[in-house]
Amino acid sequence: MNTFWTDLILMLRRLSLMLVIGIGLNQPAFASDHPVCCGQIVHNNDKSNRQSPLKPRSQTQEFKGLQKYVDYLINTEVARHNLPGVAVSIVKGEKIVLLKGYGFADLSRKIKVDPNDTLFRIASITKTMTAIAVMQLVEQGKLEIDADINDYLSAFKIPNTFNDPITIRALLSHRAGFEQADAGNLFVQNPLEVVNTEQYLATHMPQRVWPPGHLVSYSNYGFALLGYLVELQSGMSLETYMDQAIFSPLDMSYTTLREPIKNNTAFTSMQSVLENHLATGYFRNTKDQNIAKPFEFTGHIAGAGAASSTAHDMALYMRALMSNNNRLVNPNTHEQMKQRLYNDRPLATGITHGLFHGVFKGYQQRHHAGGTHTFSSNMVMFPELQLGIFISTNAVEPQSQLVTSLATAIVNKYYRHQSTNPTAGLKAEKQAQPHSYSQFLSEQITQRHLEDYTGTYLTTRRSYTQLEKLSALNGSTTISINKQGELIMNNSGHTIKLKRLKENVFQGASKAAPVFYFYQDDSGNIDRFSASMYSGDYERVAFLQSPLCFYLALALASLLSMSTLLLSAMRRFKSNTLSKAELLACCSAGMILAAVLGFIFMNVVLAVDDYDFLVNFPTIEVKLLLSLLIVIALTTLAKMICLPVISRLSCLPLFYKIHYWLFSLSCLSFIYVFWIWNAIGFNYFT
Repeated sequence: MNTFWTDLILMLRRLSLMLVIGIGLNQPAFASDHPVCCGQIVHNNDKSNRQSPLKPRSQTQEFKGLQKYVDYLINTEVARHNLPGVAVSIVKGEKIVLLKGYGFADLSRKIKVDPNDTLFRIASITKTMTAIAVMQLVEQGKLEIDADINDYLSAFKIPNTFNDPITIRALLSHRAGFEQADAGNLFVQNPLEVVNTEQYLATHMPQRVWPPGHLVSYSNYGFALLGYLVELQSGMSLETYMDQAIFSPLDMSYTTLREPIKNNTAFTSMQSVLENHLATGYFRNTKDQNIAKPFEFTGHIAGAGAASSTAHDMALYMRALMSNNNRLVNPNTHEQMKQRLYNDRPLATGITHGLFHGVFKGYQQRHHAGGTHTFSSNMVMFPELQLGIFISTNAVEPQSQLVTSLATAIVNKYYRHQSTNPTAGLKAEKQAQPHSYSQFLSEQITQRHLEDYTGTYLTTRRSYTQLEKLSALNGSTTISINKQGELIMNNSGHTIKLKRLKENVFQGASKAAPVFYFYQDDSGNIDRFSASMYSGDYERVAFLQSPLCFYLALALASLLSMSTLLLSAMRRFKSNTLSKAELLACCSAGMILAAVLGFIFMNVVLAVDDYDFLVNFPTIEVKLLLSLLIVIALTTLAKMICLPVISRLSCLPLFYKIHYWLFSLSCLSFIYVFWIWNAIGFNYFT
């Protein structure tokens, strides 16, 4: 009852405010009242010129009780997981049906979240804006979607690793074939250390590991490269271009790619009026406490994730994305941007010019999430429903699923009777693009054996040549056959039973479960899969390259190291002397145990507090461990040289000799797995 009267009073206050302000709340949705000066929008602080934050009457029919429902969901998660602040906007057609802030933008100063002017870092949602900028230049004839991007580059070139060039189509759909290699360089803490995009792209260029169009591997570098192409072809910085071509036409006056980066001549600093409204980002420790962290600078990859925005401005943005006349691109281009750039897997998640595309409850769903070490955001749109939902919080959610689940919770509640048809896309036509996943569309005479799909799979969003490949050790997916003869998929402790829909196409046991596509290599062997719940692909790896092999090698080397030290101590006690080869083995055993303990310690650090570790990667601890591994490799080589000497020692019992051989082989396996996972080398010390 108290809640009812509170809501009634709030509603009467809002109605009174609307009557007092009057016509000021009825400004045109796409009006652009802000003057442009020197290529930069002059933002207006007067909130009376902005869209009304909430129109309760728009909720009376289709979304009856929406605010109470959203309040319940968010307040429950805020209390349960101690989230500092949350901002939400929901759009239905031309109306903003909900716009609200929860909690605090700054805990220490007790500044509450204002959905109209509290800026949250939206990170990778910036990619959707970069895609629009690219398509605007395509309309102007300054870019061609299927041209070789090297045709536009002069300061540096992308190596011709494969016959096919990288195109804008491939970059927009994360199919350029780049490995992930941005650990330690994606976020910068010191504004003076931020370099311009050209220098970053030339210095931190990842290896090309797949032909363009071959598979999906999410790439921040790829979208930073697209942003750089916009700068080259427009003749202005990406921040200025976005101000003039996207934010100003939509009246997104509290949205910017600029950062508070004073004293760095390579960039124009964020305006003070916006900087003063930036939410503080918080990192969550193991005690579920919010630790305030400094601004994370990403101006060097602006096109991939530098934007900051408010819930209000994101409402305007979502409305534009769902409108054919959005003042950003012409209707033909807008229609083109709704289509997948590669239509070769209709039931799996696809990509439509920077937005991920899927189906939920039978409705088309376009979405993109964004996250830094201290912010989490998500934007989800259902074009058929003309429904858009944006949510952001100034903390990363290690446990709470609020950011990812809010949109689906709302659709489940208000469109619960919508039937689903999970196999509707199976009759899709073949895609004409080269290197596409078209194998599953061809008719097969006989079905494969289930054993053909079993094995270990790793995400393609990983490093192949850099030290950060180690991050994939804890993210493998295994597929096996259970005692009942069913195909079982296990990912991070979650088990899914797979049933075959047709050749190389499987689905989980329930109708709402994801659909999995398996693809074959040139030899006809299954080598990867994609799924309707993932934005990337998973690649099948051999046992020697699997996490299981890595951990078995560590366990074996650790056990034999301990037994070596124990046997050597016994020998020393009995004979009062040890050969140089035995002393070398003891030294090697001690270093292996130290390395294993160091590796375990780093994993514990990552589990407890990974902020500094990720920002400053590789840390001094990592470099010490890498140095130790190099020494272990040298001592292992010395032990192998000493094998003939050990074999000829008459004073050494046969058991000791066999053990020495086994220990030396375990050291080789130890070095091998760290080599496979790029943890041995001198190139990490620069």
